[in-house]
Amino acid sequence: MESIVGKTIIITGGASGIGLGIAEALIAEGANVVLSSRRSDLLMEQALQLSNKGPGKAIAVAADVRSKNDVQRVAQTALERFGRIDGLINNSGLGVQDSIEDCPEENWDLVMDTCAKGTFLMTQAVLPTLRQQQSGHIINIASQAAKNGYANAGPYCAAKFAVVGFAAALQEEVRQHGIKVHSLCPGLVQVPKPLNDADQMAGWLQVEDMANAVLYVLQQPKRVFLENIGLYGF
Repeated sequence: MESIVGKTIIITGGASGIGLGIAEALIAEGANVVLSSRRSDLLMEQALQLSNKGPGKAIAVAADVRSKNDVQRVAQTALERFGRIDGLINNSGLGVQDSIEDCPEENWDLVMDTCAKGTFLMTQAVLPTLRQQQSGHIINIASQAAKNGYANAGPYCAAKFAVVGFAAALQEEVRQHGIKVHSLCPGLVQVPKPLNDADQMAGWLQVEDMANAVLYVLQQPKRVFLENIGLYGF
């Protein structure tokens, strides 16, 4: 298995939920993380707590993934602080409860811009560094909505389908540079994390399940490539 000690991973949507759970797991394995989110105060607080736990270090960069200037600043800050970028976890996302017929245009744009455009912009920001290093991982937190249609979730399904298609095309472009592109497609994930096992919801995934899946992908030998990974509650 590959070690991630000392590697630098950017995580969008990293202030809470799945993103924060992934950050905790990476820090515990000795990786450095760059947490990004629009929630500046919470982001700073979480980065400080993670760094205190160690052994890896965390920094916070407030950003909106819909803004090219913001995501470029995230990548540049990672390079300035840690000198390299080894991975990107595209985790930022949201959905709306609208039927296709009644969905306001602004709701469609919000979901598509956050999930799909944000993934594109953030990926574009790190690719020059990964290509120069001839290595790296890009992991997209997609969804079962990237493979199945659900009523009243049209924009979200469209955005997540787009993310998986984008990843498949990107993989063909960057394979020669040693860069691996993966999409994780989980079912329902219980967020926030329950305080104890008794509060875990039957049939739902837990945040640590997502973190363990990310670690599994990152720690595979260089010769191993994993296709899209589906995760379901049991």
